[in-house]
Amino acid sequence: MHIIWSYGSLLLSVFLWGSSFIVFKVAVNFYSPLVIIFFRMLIASLIFCLIWPKIRPSKITLDDLKLICLMCLFEPCLYFLLEGYALKYTSASQASIIVSTLPLMVATASFFILKEKVNLKVIIAFLVSILGVIVLTFNSDVNVSSQNPLLGNFLELLAMVMATGYIILARYLGSKFHPFFLAFAQAALGTIFFFPLVLLFDNFFLLKFSFWPFLSVLYLGVMVTFLAYSLYNFSLTRIQAAKAAAFTNFIPAVSIILSFFLLGERLNYNQVLGVVLIVVGIISQNFSFSRFKKH
Repeated sequence: MHIIWSYGSLLLSVFLWGSSFIVFKVAVNFYSPLVIIFFRMLIASLIFCLIWPKIRPSKITLDDLKLICLMCLFEPCLYFLLEGYALKYTSASQASIIVSTLPLMVATASFFILKEKVNLKVIIAFLVSILGVIVLTFNSDVNVSSQNPLLGNFLELLAMVMATGYIILARYLGSKFHPFFLAFAQAALGTIFFFPLVLLFDNFFLLKFSFWPFLSVLYLGVMVTFLAYSLYNFSLTRIQAAKAAAFTNFIPAVSIILSFFLLGERLNYNQVLGVVLIVVGIISQNFSFSRFKKH
């Protein structure tokens, strides 16, 4: 039952992250990336305050506090700053290709830092899944503008480096703290981090209300920053970092599928093939079928 909850939480968090690319694109056409990120952090922090008595730790050492701050610096602080501007300069589909590098980064880092085993099967599964991401994305119709894709894709790659640091630290800290507390720390420190940046670089007090962009920011705060990060942190307490990171390859698949249902974009056979490759790669890495073999 625990494994079902773990993988269920992982799938839901990845689904929410996949939807965030579309939603962020809606919001960034009206508000600046800094404004969007600050308010999604603030909204999530306020929600976490409501459940604080249930998630607060009984004890935090100075060493743990340093690691928590470092984790939060990696993500959401630097990660969202980099990805926010990446999505301003490149398309969501191109950014999703860069996201596919995250599992390999995490697998490498977890091998050296967390001493998690990475065998040939895992590497092959990664490559199959990444091939699916490439097939899926390059056969997608890009309907959004890309002002500077080279810059945007480079910023997205740096964001993946930050995400790697976050996953490794969250995996380690998850054995000591409630996963929702770690998500709260991310939201709270993210709010503190982005507030002065908004004041410096945006006309914070001259913001105008627009229904769909506002609803998009609300969705990012509640469903993505609060719920998705909490669920992902929970899954990291029960699943190896490298295996959990592999599920991020579902993100572009979710984005494309949601575009089909919500935006009316058509799926071609190559895109379907890409989704299949992603699913095969992730399943082959995370599940063993040896139990079904005859002895």
